[in-house]
Amino acid sequence: MERQIAQADKLAALGELSAGVAHEINNPLGIILGYTQLLLKQESDDQDDLRIIEKHVKNCKTVVSDLLFFSRKGSSEMSIGDINKVVDGVVKFLSNHSDFSNIEMSLNPYTGDRLNILGNEQELAQVMVNLVINACHAVDGKGNIDITTQKTEPDKILIMVKDNGKGIDKKNLTRIFDPFFTTKPVGQGTGLGLSVGYGIIKRHQGDIRVKSSRGKGTLFTISLPADSTMT
Repeated sequence: MERQIAQADKLAALGELSAGVAHEINNPLGIILGYTQLLLKQESDDQDDLRIIEKHVKNCKTVVSDLLFFSRKGSSEMSIGDINKVVDGVVKFLSNHSDFSNIEMSLNPYTGDRLNILGNEQELAQVMVNLVINACHAVDGKGNIDITTQKTEPDKILIMVKDNGKGIDKKNLTRIFDPFFTTKPVGQGTGLGLSVGYGIIKRHQGDIRVKSSRGKGTLFTISLPADSTMT
């Protein structure tokens, strides 16, 4: 509980800072990108250099976009939706991606009651996409990813994403939800995906936990409150 409170305080403080920083640098980045793309439309000997500038400015804008999302205060529209529908949509979307061509992805949905929640389906789908893509990286593009939904109690819904990849070192387990922490090579991740996901799940009054050991895969478990009007 103390760790969760400390994590929440850390994310709240960084959220305030992130919003200010992101807004300050977003405008000059937009100007740089605009002028670069304008110059690219002209014939010159500097096309390769300009494309390098364009590429890195776009990377910076992606980080800024993640920062702004990270700092957003839960004003997103909530509605009643079926979590099985969200998960199924994510699996169908990612299964068509070339990165998943050598991955065995299995979906094991709960088949009892509808898994209704009060939430934002787009945000929850974003969390799922990030977890499944992380699992894809963990198995190096060739392995198994199992996604399961359950209702363990009348008021609790679980979503589990399990892979048989390389696992997470014990020393990193307490840090994976920290903003900007990543074990990926430079340029392959902002380190904000799990932090953003953590914030989204907390805004939905839920919880997200991880179990992993080196060489034995990883299991992420999301817990969400079931909608009280579900039948």
